[in-house]
Amino acid sequence: MKTKHLNTYVDNICSIHTFNERYCGLRIIVSHAAMQELMNEAKTLYDVVEILEFGKDAPRKRKQGIIEKWFNESNNTFNVVIAKSYDEIMNEECWILIHFGKFTKKKRKK
Repeated sequence: MKTKHLNTYVDNICSIHTFNERYCGLRIIVSHAAMQELMNEAKTLYDVVEILEFGKDAPRKRKQGIIEKWFNESNNTFNVVIAKSYDEIMNEECWILIHFGKFTKKKRKK
């Protein structure tokens, strides 16, 4: 039986609350899986906020409360997915970074 990787669930977040980057007035908390993805790309939470502020909406639709933004940088496109949630430790609404990824644009053959 194939099992899901547990670090992808929104409620499995980093308990470190030293991050204070915000988007639309709400603090961003990073899931364990997204933290690994950020580290693999050598990006920070500041880069995430920059993509959210200056990136374009992704062409696919997401559920209400989930935002996906794409940001083009040379031949790469970075994508960020955040979900609105509630942090019970800090007693406030927040965003949870659930995915940070990168893909390369393929050149079309003529």
